[in-house]
Amino acid sequence: MNSGLPKENIYGHIKKLRFILENIKKYKSMHGDLISLLDFGCGNGSAVSQFLIQDGVNYYGIDIHEPSLDYAKKHFANENALFINHIPEGILFDVIVYADVLEHLDDPISILQQHYNLLKENGIIIGAVPNGFGPFENEKRIDKFLGFSRGILLASKIKRRMLKRISSSRSSIIPYNSDSGHVQFFTKKSLLLTLQKGGFQIKCFRKGAFIGAPLSERILRGKRIIELNSKIADYLPYWAVSTWYFVAKKL
Repeated sequence: MNSGLPKENIYGHIKKLRFILENIKKYKSMHGDLISLLDFGCGNGSAVSQFLIQDGVNYYGIDIHEPSLDYAKKHFANENALFINHIPEGILFDVIVYADVLEHLDDPISILQQHYNLLKENGIIIGAVPNGFGPFENEKRIDKFLGFSRGILLASKIKRRMLKRISSSRSSIIPYNSDSGHVQFFTKKSLLLTLQKGGFQIKCFRKGAFIGAPLSERILRGKRIIELNSKIADYLPYWAVSTWYFVAKKL
């Protein structure tokens, strides 16, 4: 496990990581020092997965994007950390993590119902989702309509292509499944209902970052602004923030 967390960003990524890690630690303190963990939609492993791979955790990272899986296998897999494109049979999990995943699923209720049977009776799920009508999603809608980021994104793509040509090693390029966009836009009510229909009830609900999207990421810089963005969210109404975190258990 990489024990040192990176610097916070405008999306409140480190706040999210701490929430996930603290709840895993809390679960281990109550249910034993060795747990099995399913990281559903692990991607390339660099953002969240590598920090979940730790002593006392039998880790399984699942994703369907093969380039991302290949990267995760090469950089983060070990004897207790497996990255595969399917859920292994015959394993009951203590913890299932959905780190920014449910909003990408066409039918999150069906997935949750399937995973219900993979979770131990005292197991938990830990998730992070964007507020479907919060600052993050609204900024993306405005930016899409006005096209502020199109030129910047085009320049970034050209730069990445040039770097690929220049680089002698493709392993230096971190793959990302950019084709998988958001198809679910949760309100708090619809999120709770989705979890309930999937067989789960909320134990803990927290607010993530206030703002943060590709445009504001380029404009808002500085350690103090970024830290304030995460802290101020705790004092705002749940509907006014960009992201939510939750822990749920079986009904």
